Amino acid sequence: MTLSFKSLAAILAGREAAIAAVLALGIKAAGALLTLAVFTLAARAMSPDEFGRLAIWFNAVSFLAVAACFGQDTLIARSFGEYASKGDRSQAWGAYRYGWTMTIASGVVFAGAMLFLAPFFFPQLVRTALLAGAFFLLTQTLLHYSSHSTRVIVNFFVSEVSRELIWRIALLIAVIWAVLHQGLTPTEFFFAAGVGQILSLVAALHHVRKSYLAHSVDSLSQQDRKHWLSRGLAMWQSATVEAGSAYFDVILIGYVASPADAGDYFAAARIANVFIMVLTGLNTYSMSHSASLHFSGQTRKLQDILRALVSVSTVMLAPLLALIYVFGREILTIFGERFASVYPTLVVLATACFVMSSCGSASVILLTTGHERIYSRIITAATLGRFTLTAILAHFYGSLGAACAFALVNAPLFIALSVICKRAIGADTSIMSVFAYLWERRKKSANPAGEIASQTEPQAR
Repeated sequence: MTLSFKSLAAILAGREAAIAAVLALGIKAAGALLTLAVFTLAARAMSPDEFGRLAIWFNAVSFLAVAACFGQDTLIARSFGEYASKGDRSQAWGAYRYGWTMTIASGVVFAGAMLFLAPFFFPQLVRTALLAGAFFLLTQTLLHYSSHSTRVIVNFFVSEVSRELIWRIALLIAVIWAVLHQGLTPTEFFFAAGVGQILSLVAALHHVRKSYLAHSVDSLSQQDRKHWLSRGLAMWQSATVEAGSAYFDVILIGYVASPADAGDYFAAARIANVFIMVLTGLNTYSMSHSASLHFSGQTRKLQDILRALVSVSTVMLAPLLALIYVFGREILTIFGERFASVYPTLVVLATACFVMSSCGSASVILLTTGHERIYSRIITAATLGRFTLTAILAHFYGSLGAACAFALVNAPLFIALSVICKRAIGADTSIMSVFAYLWERRKKSANPAGEIASQTEPQAR
């Protein structure tokens, strides 16, 4: 089938979702570039082993922050969207307060456990670094819930600016200052990140307060607490497994191979993560609409949004993949000359991430439309299998082996999730929805008489 640019433009032209997707992806890309700049400076300021250890601890604490959120970040996206679409603002705001109560309590427990247990397992840790790490864990946990709730209560723009940009800008400024004056330490890194995340929280909560004042209620209802707890547990399991899938690779490589191999993989993953950032951008916009559209029966509108989102992402990412294929070695040298040898790892990761982004937002759609249990089972089994494969391949082949494990499991997994999503709710999140749409347009343009007849036949009856 020959695809014309005119037909592709017809998908995007005049679509609010397409414009919103470009904006969301732009914010995500800016966040990815800020992160890349932070770790580029860190890699150049540290030895290979020191940088590897920073990468390992950053991934470990980031994983704990997702787990500490206790599934409330995903739950509020479903609950608020579902209740607000039915006009039940009392229940919607009650769910929001419930989420904050659970998140704060869980975050404090996780941070306290880290302060208490870490010295037994890692006695060489500097006390100030441990305190800064626990502070970062707590603030990131709160930011996870704040950003997800702000996305459905206010809009995705406010949510993503606070989640992606504000704290990373503050962290970048602190890292630049530290590198120029005395060298970078983990204590300074985590403390600056935590302070930046407090600024992000303040900005987001300001906009949520304005939204509440515009839709205030006499009292808050939490009559569905039992449902929230059971749903939240399933979502917590999925989120924890997803976070493990995203963060455990570096930790595992550092254990079965070496900290230097972990740093090599981390550098390549930071660049390939641009594709995942775009996928997260798709999820950001999808999450803000999926629950309300699904539960109000607007499946066709949801499909239109998903098609526009995956069209924009593929158009943006295909040239980026080609750029990595051609100039990947040169791009890697921003971390230092020695990282040019990590090029094969980058190619494998980037290719897999491109396939994943082309499958769209199936994970978020399943989680926010009542299919969280089946999703949690699938992602758990896939992640356990990938960890096993990563441990084996990384032991023998270092960072390249870990990248192959990532690709061999995640690319087929995301393809399967898009198929399951289509069967479960009737909406295709993948790039195949674009091809199907273009094929239908081609058939209609080739047989306009048939189209007119199909439209007039019901009227004749």
